[in-house]
Amino acid sequence: MVDDDLLSALRRNDRAAWAGFYDSLAGEIRGYVAHIGARSPDDVLGEVMVQVVRDLPRFTGTAAELRPWVFRIARNRVIDAGRQRSRRPEEVSLDEEAGYMPHHVDREPDLDELSDLLVGFTDDQREALWLRYGLDLPLAEAARIMDREPAAVAALTARAMNRLRRLLTDDWV
Repeated sequence: MVDDDLLSALRRNDRAAWAGFYDSLAGEIRGYVAHIGARSPDDVLGEVMVQVVRDLPRFTGTAAELRPWVFRIARNRVIDAGRQRSRRPEEVSLDEEAGYMPHHVDREPDLDELSDLLVGFTDDQREALWLRYGLDLPLAEAARIMDREPAAVAALTARAMNRLRRLLTDDWV
C-alpha cells in the first residue's frame, strides 16, 4: 500500500523508496500485463517502471491514486504494444504447439487452466476478473485502471463470473 510518506520519498528520488515500491508492485504488474495479453511481460514491466519514474513529477494524484495510476500505465503499454503488433504482425512457426487440449478431472482447475477457460471471454471481462480477483483490487480501483465507471466494471465482472460458473459446472464436475 502506498502512503503519503512513500509518495513523498518517491518524489525526492529516494533510492530505497523506489526499490521498495518496485518490489511491492513488480510481481502484480507482471502478472497483470501477462494476463491481459502482453507478449513480453518482463519488457512491459520495465517500460512501465521507466515511465512511472519519468512521469511521477507530473503525477498530481494522492498516495491512494498512485497504484491505480501505475496499473493504468501498464494497461496502456499493453494496448500500445497490441496496436504496434497489428501494424506489423509477428511470424509464427508452424512447429509451435497448436494449443491447449481440454481434459476432464474431478478437481478444481489451477490458474493456468482457468486462464484457458477465459479464452472465449471478452478482453474487458478477462481484465475485470483479473483486477478484481487475480489482484484482489477494490471495485473503485479496478474501475480507475480500466477507465470505466464502477457500475460498468461490476457488470462486466458479474457477467464473467456467471459465465465462468457455467463453464466450471459443465466442464469440471
